[in-house]
Amino acid sequence: MLGLYVHIPFCSKKCLYCNFFSVKYEQDLADKYIDALIKHSLTFKNITLDSIYIGGGTPSILSSKQIERLLTSINNRFDLSKLVEFTFELNSDSVTLEKLNILKNYKVNRLSIGLQSTDDKFLKFLGRVHNFKNFRAVYDIARQVGFHNISIDLIYGIAGQTVKDWENTLLKVLKFDSDNISLYPLSIEQDTIFYKNGIVTSDYIQRDMYDFSVDFLERNGYEHYEISNWAKRGNESFHNTNYWRNFEYIALGAGASGYLNRIRYKNVSNIKKYIELINNKSNVKIEKEYIDEKLYSFEYIMLGLRLLKEGVHIKHFDNIHYQNILEDFVNKKMLVKHGDRIKFTKGYEFLFNEIVSKFIV
Repeated sequence: MLGLYVHIPFCSKKCLYCNFFSVKYEQDLADKYIDALIKHSLTFKNITLDSIYIGGGTPSILSSKQIERLLTSINNRFDLSKLVEFTFELNSDSVTLEKLNILKNYKVNRLSIGLQSTDDKFLKFLGRVHNFKNFRAVYDIARQVGFHNISIDLIYGIAGQTVKDWENTLLKVLKFDSDNISLYPLSIEQDTIFYKNGIVTSDYIQRDMYDFSVDFLERNGYEHYEISNWAKRGNESFHNTNYWRNFEYIALGAGASGYLNRIRYKNVSNIKKYIELINNKSNVKIEKEYIDEKLYSFEYIMLGLRLLKEGVHIKHFDNIHYQNILEDFVNKKMLVKHGDRIKFTKGYEFLFNEIVSKFIV
């Protein structure tokens, strides 16, 4: 399996919690950036893709013409005859009917919409530029255009948010009958406005919200297939699932990370520098790491355990350190053996980071 990730690092404004690489959208700079993305794609020859994910930033902030140029290039440059999934991220403040029709015409078959909250006061607190009414309108139009696979992103554990607030959010989201729901705890990262302003969150409240979500969504027809993701059966994210299976993917764009031929790499996180390097036919990779067998084994376990239904084959716990740690977690009933697979025991998923860190050699 081989995927393609394309990073669009433009936003109308920076959300207060965001530490992803992004800058304010400017049409002229975005035009030059699309040119660079197209030139970058030309360096890959005879590539057959199984999945594509265009993320950001805010990909939908691009103009209709810019989106069409980018998608035309991808359709023409890569072999998409075996393409299973083509995802495009949207923010509802920058979506138009014209843009949705362009996406539909160029083989995009999955949308990921950043809602984050159904409560306008929390959207304002997060620094989002859309409101819930705006989201509803865009979601309805996307369904009318013919998108049958739509994922909704939500953030929980926002400062001041109660478990009851979170329950109301999930009740409202349930009415949209979306195909995938992604839930992420609010994390206060360095170099964000929230961090500088001293905003804090509660692990205990976030744990309560997570536990509520697990039960609530499963009772309402969603399978918990990954730590942060629930889907109706058959609508699991193909592209993201391949990340967690440690499959390879190409990265296009400034700040994008890729994994190819056992080398994990990252492109320069500076748009003007990225454009300059591409135009000069120079290397844009600033970080490269060969994934040797030792690191590969750890990453396979770390990523694979995220897949709650699938887990990790027991053969990957192939050294005495892994075996001792595994035995300890199985005895504590935090991990469980299902045949030849190792999976999380239901109820311990929220402790993912704590458990996986023990396998670091």
